[in-house]
Amino acid sequence: MESSWLLPCYLITLICLQLPVHMSGDSKFHLVPLGGTAELLCPVSLWPTVVLTEVRWLRSPPPPGSSLAVHLFRNGKDQADDQMPEYKGRTTLVRDPKEGSVTLKIRHVRLEDRGLYLCQVQIENLNREDTVTLQVAAPSAKRLSSSEVALSVIIPVLSLIFMVGIGFIWKQRRSKEKLLYEHVMEVENLLSDHSKEKGRLHRGLKKLRNELKLKRSAANSGWRRARLHFVAVTLDPDTAHPKLILSEDRRSVKLGDRRQPVPDNPQRFDFVVSVLGSEYFTAGCHYWEVHVGDKTKWILGVCSESVSRKGKVTASPANGHWLLRQNRGTEYEALTSPQTFFRLKESPCCVGVFLDYEAGVISFYNVTDKSHIFTFTHTFSGPLRPFFEPCLHDEGKNTAPLIICSELQESEKSPKAKGHANGDVKVDPSLLPPQAPATFLLTDTSLLWASELGPALQGLKAPSF
Repeated sequence: MESSWLLPCYLITLICLQLPVHMSGDSKFHLVPLGGTAELLCPVSLWPTVVLTEVRWLRSPPPPGSSLAVHLFRNGKDQADDQMPEYKGRTTLVRDPKEGSVTLKIRHVRLEDRGLYLCQVQIENLNREDTVTLQVAAPSAKRLSSSEVALSVIIPVLSLIFMVGIGFIWKQRRSKEKLLYEHVMEVENLLSDHSKEKGRLHRGLKKLRNELKLKRSAANSGWRRARLHFVAVTLDPDTAHPKLILSEDRRSVKLGDRRQPVPDNPQRFDFVVSVLGSEYFTAGCHYWEVHVGDKTKWILGVCSESVSRKGKVTASPANGHWLLRQNRGTEYEALTSPQTFFRLKESPCCVGVFLDYEAGVISFYNVTDKSHIFTFTHTFSGPLRPFFEPCLHDEGKNTAPLIICSELQESEKSPKAKGHANGDVKVDPSLLPPQAPATFLLTDTSLLWASELGPALQGLKAPSF
C-alpha cells in the first residue's frame, strides 16, 4: 500500500523537473537556477585551432588578498593548486577548437556564485580579457511563470497525497507499537520464568554444595581409614630405567645424568624413566606414602604387572595404569582417557596412595593438608604394583628424589618437630632431601578410627577451592 501512494509523488516530481527554465539570450549574461550547472562562454573572440597558452577565470573584482582563480588552464593542463577552495571539484573548462570558443562550466551553482566573472586569455605574448555576469535564480526571486502556475495546481494535490501518506504511516506505527507491546509482554513472561528457574538453580547449587561438603568430610575420613592399612613399599631395581638411581635401601629414586650398565631384562623400562615397587597386590587394602618435597614434576600410582615396559607407553586405565601427575605449580592431572586436569589449593609435600583391591578403588591424598586429591574406580584382575616416576630435571628444578616413607608421616603443616613421645615415629634421615626436616610426627592416634565411608570416595574428583 505504501508504494501505491508514493508512485504519484514520483510522477509529479519528474514532471516538475521537466519544466523549462528561461535563460537570457545575451552571451554576457547567464541566468542559472539554484543547484544547476552554469555554462559561461568567454566573450573573447578566438581564431579556430589557435593554441592557448593560458586561460584564467577570475571573480571580478577578486576577493581581497587572494590571488587564486575560479579556474586556471595553463600549458595544456588544469592547475588545481591555484584554484579557489569553494570552486574545487565543481568547474570544468571546455574548448571547441572549430568554433574558437572557451566555456567554463560550474556545477551545483550556489547563491554565492552570482556576480561578475573575468575571462583572461593568453596566446603566446598576446593577452585578452572580457567579463560575463552570472545570475542565480532562487525560488524567492523568480517571477510568476507558467511553471509556477502549474505548481500552484500541483502543490494542493501533493498536499492531499502527503496527508494520506501521513495517515498510512500513523496506522503502520500503531500496528508496530501493538506488536512491540506484545513482544515486551512476552519478554516479561520469559524474565519471570527465568527468575523462577534462577531460584531453582540456586536451591540446586546449595544442595550440591552441601553434598560436596559431605563428600569432603567423607574423603577426610577415608584418608584416616586408608592409613590403617599402611605397608612398607620398596623399589624393584630389575624394573628401573637405566638412568634411574636407587638408594641402597630401595626407598629413594632420582634421575641420573647417564645410562647405567644394567642388564636389559624384559621387566625393565627402556623408554619412560619409571620403576615399579617390589610388592605385588592381588587382594586386600594397601596404603603407602611418598615424599615429593618441592619437586615440580612427578608421576605416582598403581599399574598392572602386565603393562608394557619397552618403548613409548600410553598411560591410561585401559592400558593398566592408574596414575596421578604433577605438571607445574598447583596444576595436576589424572591420567584418565582423556586426562582430567585440576588445581589444588596447596601442593602436597607428601602424597598418600591407597588401593582397595576388592572395592576397585585407587585413591590419592594430600598428606600435607589431609585432603583427598582423586579416586580411580576399576574392576581389577591380576597382580598390581606401585608405580614411581621422578620425571626429567626441568632445567635443574626437579632433581630431588622421590622418597618412599618407611612409616606414617606427620600431616601437620608446622615445620617444627614435636619430639618422640606418645608413639611418635621417625623417618630415616638418609631418605630425606637436603634441608628437609629429619623428623615427621604421627597425628593423634585417636583420629585413626575405622570408617565405612570408603565407597563414597568412588568416582570422587578433587574439589577446587
